Amino acid sequence: MPDLSAPSSFALWLEEALTGWILPVAALLLAAACWGAYALGWLPEGPAGVLIAIVFALTLGLLVVRAALAPSVDPAGRTLTLVAAALAVLACAVPAIASVLPGTPLAEAELAKVGDVMPLPAGVDGRVRLLVHAPLPQGGTPEVQFRLAGGVAPFEGQVERTISYARAGRSGRAAIARDHADVWVHGSLPAGATLKLDRLSGPVAGPLHVAVFPDYVPPVGHWLLALAVLALAAIAEARVGKGNVAALAGMAVAFGLLVGLNATPATAVGTSLGAVLLGGLGGALAGGLAALLAKLGPWRPAPETELREE
Repeated sequence: MPDLSAPSSFALWLEEALTGWILPVAALLLAAACWGAYALGWLPEGPAGVLIAIVFALTLGLLVVRAALAPSVDPAGRTLTLVAAALAVLACAVPAIASVLPGTPLAEAELAKVGDVMPLPAGVDGRVRLLVHAPLPQGGTPEVQFRLAGGVAPFEGQVERTISYARAGRSGRAAIARDHADVWVHGSLPAGATLKLDRLSGPVAGPLHVAVFPDYVPPVGHWLLALAVLALAAIAEARVGKGNVAALAGMAVAFGLLVGLNATPATAVGTSLGAVLLGGLGGALAGGLAALLAKLGPWRPAPETELREE
């Protein structure tokens, strides 16, 4: 049965703020301030990426919450929406923060040539992720592939320089080189393992820097969490019968997946800003489809509840 009691003045103010222009404009200003601080050199890349992720996650979380503020929403629908909002914030921010600001590594070393070995301290085993940096030479579009033996399965990855083109002047084009010299590689280590540079192909300008970090949630876990959040948000939207809960939650989890799986501490800002656009579009489409499917199920309030709301 819906809660027919009069809403508090705070709830009315919050609903007005979330449905008006205040929140979107404030989020845009905060994101622009983070980028500006990074561009001026006041803020390192990793912390700037963290702040962008937090701003995006909280903004979408609050926009999801507004669907639960209407007094006509029944308690079950309100609870589902609030839980979906909280999980969407976590799925958006946590993977992104873990990728762009991972903290202190468990171990790190430089491997200059095939056959070099990286000893690991006692207790470094189980699921881990490696942050591998391969310095690229000047000029051209080098591509470097590597393989590290010693894990349950070999750790394999690739770094490269790509060239894109941007418009310059009225009819010209300028080439823009982007180095993707850092990459995350996920896997597992047996007890007492050591890492060995087993294969290295392509030109490098120095030794590979390898840092080992714990991997609390593997990539498949992030995908499963994203799907669970999207399903819950779709059910919540079907229950409350209003708002774009699933689309907003989809944007949040898509951002978390894109940044969490592609960003590194050296590519935090560019990847985060790209994920805002790409994740926003793809996540909204996925959320809209999930909401459409959920509305075909038995999630709407009972008919007598809907009559009371009218």
